[in-house]
Amino acid sequence: MTTKLRRCLSLAIAAAAAIAAAALSFSVSAFAESGESVVERYFFDKIPPSGALIFQQRDGLEGTALSLATESPYTHVGIIRMTGGGPYVMQSSPETLGVDEMPLEDFIEAGVDQKFAIYVTKKDYRPAGQLNSPASLAAYDYYYFPYDDFYRPDSEAIYSAELIFKIFRDIGHPIGHLRKIADLNFDTEAGRRFLLNDWRARPECQSGGMSRQACWDRIQAEAIVTPKDLAEDGKLKLYMTTF
Repeated sequence: MTTKLRRCLSLAIAAAAAIAAAALSFSVSAFAESGESVVERYFFDKIPPSGALIFQQRDGLEGTALSLATESPYTHVGIIRMTGGGPYVMQSSPETLGVDEMPLEDFIEAGVDQKFAIYVTKKDYRPAGQLNSPASLAAYDYYYFPYDDFYRPDSEAIYSAELIFKIFRDIGHPIGHLRKIADLNFDTEAGRRFLLNDWRARPECQSGGMSRQACWDRIQAEAIVTPKDLAEDGKLKLYMTTF
């Protein structure tokens, strides 16, 4: 990383307005060469971004299906919360069996090639003197909700992008939008395998005698939110990325 970029980054972190406007791109290898971690360089003893969302690509069937469906590497998302022990990420994933939090470095490590992108809200929603965004605190209302493998928005389980969608809605600043599955490119081998996995257990497919194809047809009418839909919302701005 050049001296000029370090200077620009320091200025961006020094002021909240500049934080919201900054959009930095750099290589993961830069951290390995310096011996510093992402957390050490950019998050300890710094002004944290407000409502910072961290996007990454996860491997496996779900990640592949989402990437193909949205034509985006963003297949998983969480929200950063600053603590006395450093930054943590609140997120919902199959690996954690639902909503849980983990250290930022562990979250980054779980992503494909450890690449990530952080987006921040253009407007700072924090009350004066409060370190964390109301959205990151609202995530606790869903703590330990099980993971929703079926991507059903009205269930008692919750998937990755749905968690973020709901907590911003809950604080009165909604981001992202729902789209019908039929309007996304889920009609791929990976998409069908993912959405039809254990299809007989899907509530909408339990009508007597329903076939796999009939279940697929019914799934198309379901509405979901994806990480890409969140990232493209006009209330957010790119803060930093390693993609």
